[in-house]
Amino acid sequence: MTKGRWILALIIVVLVGFATARGLKPRPPPPVDVSTAPVTKQDLTQTVNAAGHLQARETVKVSSNVTGDLLSLSVKEGDHVKEGQVLGQIDKRLGEAQVAQFRGAVAAAVAQTAQVDAAIEQDKRDLARLEKLVAENLATQADLEKAQTQLRLDEARRTAQRQIAAQNQGQLETALYNLSRATLKAPVEGTILELYHKVGERIRGSDFTEDVVLLIGGLNEMEVKAEVGEHEVVSIAQGNEAIVDIDALPDKQFKGRVVAVAKNAQIKNPGTDAEVTTFFVRVALEHPPEGALPGMSAAVSIATATRSNALTVPIQAITSRQPKPSEGQDKPETEVAKTTENAAASVPSGKPKPSKVVFVVKDGKVEMRPVRTGIASRTHVEILEGLSEGEVIVEGPYRTLARELKDGQEVKELPKGGPGGNTKGPSGEPM
Repeated sequence: MTKGRWILALIIVVLVGFATARGLKPRPPPPVDVSTAPVTKQDLTQTVNAAGHLQARETVKVSSNVTGDLLSLSVKEGDHVKEGQVLGQIDKRLGEAQVAQFRGAVAAAVAQTAQVDAAIEQDKRDLARLEKLVAENLATQADLEKAQTQLRLDEARRTAQRQIAAQNQGQLETALYNLSRATLKAPVEGTILELYHKVGERIRGSDFTEDVVLLIGGLNEMEVKAEVGEHEVVSIAQGNEAIVDIDALPDKQFKGRVVAVAKNAQIKNPGTDAEVTTFFVRVALEHPPEGALPGMSAAVSIATATRSNALTVPIQAITSRQPKPSEGQDKPETEVAKTTENAAASVPSGKPKPSKVVFVVKDGKVEMRPVRTGIASRTHVEILEGLSEGEVIVEGPYRTLARELKDGQEVKELPKGGPGGNTKGPSGEPM
């Protein structure tokens, strides 16, 4: 083999080795497809959402303390009634008999009181006559004392008789009141919401138990009684504005306002893993719509906080990562980095506490940046520290954001509405 051939063979071997070495060298991973969104400023409202049912804001139970058969009902459910309108009649024969009895007792007591009054007048005349006779020595002192004693006795009888008459009068007034209660009347203007008895049934009324005959409510003032979780109710206050959706009236929303927040918890499945604690919140509708009826299902969205011109990002752009031990050392120290380090240092032991982060896109790569958040709406979250208006951040896909994306990784921005724009988060809502 000539020298030239040796040189040619050596060159070929070197080229093959170089090509082989290049093929064995690990290639960088391809850019990750991501969807992005700008950091923007907007007015933001935080809401608490809950489900409940419509009810009349004020309801009145109509009952009677009279016992008797229900003879008539002149209304049915859904009827509008005016204050004082007759609704029904309970058998009042027993009440009428009691009224007659006590009227007789009152009349007898009045007559007996009149007799005692006449006797007292006679006693006074006898006493005056005896005083003159004693002065003229025509009657004894004993006769005078006897007349004085008789006057005192009759005056005592009159006092007792007046008490009896007053007692009988009180019993008569009670009997008259009970008799009036046998006629059922509407105490307020409203709508008949429910009938609890039918004609012919026995009404068992007393001063100690309530036997409700019907329920009246005003449909011109309605509210939603919703159940709110214990973690959300702490942010709700009386007067908060709300939006109400009624299932039976779709495609319409109604304004409301919180009028009451219950202080008594509703605990379901106590002592089990499925224990749930909720509180009732009442939201009054400003203008109840026509067709809205008590018992209809409704959903409320209660505004608990509002920020004007807040710095925001899409809520799905926020994820969490364990802070790196070197985080904040290789980069210029910022207030955000300090906050993250302090948060990690506050953990007493074990794994550092995960930090809220977003991935900022710069020159085809992402920078994992810790952020401090404020209030959140259904779609956006307020950024208090860590970002500036106009920066571009990654908002999806969800799986990429939640698990796969790493600091410094190359990314490829997908066009708006592309494959990454319709991913879904853990709640199943569009990301």
